[in-house]
Amino acid sequence: LMRGDIETIFPYKQNLFIGSQSGMHIFNISNPASPAYLSTFQHITACDPVVADDKHAYVTLRSGTTCRGDINELLVLNIENLSSPQLVKEYSMTNPYGLGIDNNLLFVCDGDDGLKVYNATDPLQISSNLIKQYSGIQSRDVIPYLDVLIMTSKQGIYQYSYSDPNNITQLSIIPVN
Repeated sequence: LMRGDIETIFPYKQNLFIGSQSGMHIFNISNPASPAYLSTFQHITACDPVVADDKHAYVTLRSGTTCRGDINELLVLNIENLSSPQLVKEYSMTNPYGLGIDNNLLFVCDGDDGLKVYNATDPLQISSNLIKQYSGIQSRDVIPYLDVLIMTSKQGIYQYSYSDPNNITQLSIIPVN
């Protein structure tokens, strides 16, 4: 089924969302000893991090890497039917890497464009709902958890508080050379 090109594994409730260079795969893990394949959403060859919530999966595609590909996008997939994920929206990005979601906040590491924080209440209007952009940071990946975001970048490891999404504050940075 998968060719060893896995980029990310995102567990959500009883499912695993696996981002690979050729698509997003969904497995049910109700029985962890025997994951059950549910479906695949295929896309062009590109690096493919993925996160999900109850109704949507968010996938970033990135070019200019060992993953090949020539597209830089955020894809929104309807996953209400896990056996048949459907593309509902595509957003142009600069060079997206990792992403994270917590409630209705979507965090996208967009390479040299930095960290972008969106209100994802309406997945069809994400680009119109940018809450904050941290330019000048070459963001790579994020982990949002309990109102604290940990972000890795070429410059270091950052922590932000997003308990007030309209007033996101940097808590710390560990510089990395």
